[in-house]
Amino acid sequence: MSLFEVYPLFDVTPVRAQDVYVYDHNDVEYLDLYGGHAVISIGHSHPEYVNNISEQVSKLGFYSNAVQNPLQQALAHQLVDISGCKDYQLFMCNSGAEANENALKLASFHNRKHKVIAFKNGFHGRTSAAVAATDNAKIIAPLNAQQEVEIIELGDLEAVEKALDKNNVCAVIVECIQGVGGLDEDTTLFYQGLQSLCRQYNTSFIADEVQSGFGRTGDFFAFQKHGLEPDIISMAKGMGNGFPVGGILIHPQIKASYGLLGTTFGGNHLACNAVSTVLKVIEKEQLIDTAFALSINCS
Repeated sequence: MSLFEVYPLFDVTPVRAQDVYVYDHNDVEYLDLYGGHAVISIGHSHPEYVNNISEQVSKLGFYSNAVQNPLQQALAHQLVDISGCKDYQLFMCNSGAEANENALKLASFHNRKHKVIAFKNGFHGRTSAAVAATDNAKIIAPLNAQQEVEIIELGDLEAVEKALDKNNVCAVIVECIQGVGGLDEDTTLFYQGLQSLCRQYNTSFIADEVQSGFGRTGDFFAFQKHGLEPDIISMAKGMGNGFPVGGILIHPQIKASYGLLGTTFGGNHLACNAVSTVLKVIEKEQLIDTAFALSINCS
């Protein structure tokens, strides 16, 4: 059986990694500035991460969300403490695209509207509504294109309000720092204006923190620099330091009900342990302070 080729591959075959270095099958050392597509957040093979993951999988790696899982509750409290997102609710899934799918679906359930506003050069995933909200026609299949999405120039509040005035927009989704789009960002005035318009028109404001979250910008989330309070925050990549995990933080004004969202693998015991360990290391090694200092020095 052959592989379904969807990526052009670099001629590198990593077999082990440590800290910020990756080693190939010839033991050539590479300085890893890529982090496996912005995933490795506390370094490769961090000893505390390796120990905690190993210990957890030796006890219980997985069980479904049909049973009590105190690790999820503990992780929710830990996230509040380090992120400062007080009273938000946590729903866990498995990837950034899945996080954004759940965010958009939840927004539509909440206000019963159907259209999405996204922004030029934005990237939100490769599945269903997430890819329809991504500004890249090459990866949007006809099936995805059935979603009603309007792509607006980043910074254009007038165009946003014109679209919102039709009263059919369930969500505005935005990366405060665009990842795939080239690290573009707009002003605090724009982001605060966007949030204000969403509140005015009963539209959910979604902050996509899949790439920029978990301390990478000198704040836990990139939107915090602008003094925002999103309705839903999506996160993934840096959450598990390589373990596949994603999630959304949901503002307390959005109420849960049984069956509204669901997942088989999301929030499993091993995933919770991975994220919890990442948060502990971020705090212990003061990685957010380091990121902030480096951002000041580079600006």
